[in-house]
Amino acid sequence: MTDIDFYVQDVNGDTTGMAFRMAYYAAKYHSKNNKEFCTYVGSMLCSVVPGFRNSVEAALKEICVKPRFVSLPSQANETNIAISKVPQLGWPSILVVFGYCILLLFKLSFHNDEGYCYNNSVSHRIRELKAKVTWDPSNTLDIPFDATKSKAVSTMLGSRDLRVTVLTFLMNNSNHPDSQIRNTELRNYADAFAAVLSHSFS
Repeated sequence: MTDIDFYVQDVNGDTTGMAFRMAYYAAKYHSKNNKEFCTYVGSMLCSVVPGFRNSVEAALKEICVKPRFVSLPSQANETNIAISKVPQLGWPSILVVFGYCILLLFKLSFHNDEGYCYNNSVSHRIRELKAKVTWDPSNTLDIPFDATKSKAVSTMLGSRDLRVTVLTFLMNNSNHPDSQIRNTELRNYADAFAAVLSHSFS
């Protein structure tokens, strides 16, 4: 088993989304292989929906990864995390990245009938998600997935159990307990994932 950092929010909660933001930063800049990348994606998923954790842990176990839990922000200093370097992502940005991670779990096809290349297809999916959240067009967002990493998420993290867990959540997301997400954002959040369910998956 390989021990890899897995960022979780403090038990008492965190209104800044630091665990997600740190996992995003690690995925973008510090993942040396697909196992690390998938672990950081799993961390992002669980940072938004803690109820995914058991299924994510089981999926990681299947690829011989043992999560090394880092609770944020309380353990930032002892794990040498420079809070100032963690990217500042608002909840609309977090939801767009989270939504894209969900699409990858369901083995989304990145080529449509018109033969669009990977980058064009990715841009299209991201625009769809941005349209469903309170997105400021002046913001920039770099989603750290190329074709190889996207396939790794689908094949290494997208277990049947996790996908069932995610679908169950999507069907009941109006009961999402996370007070960090404002009511307006939650309604947009529900709309965003109606788009997810409209895509086919294997």
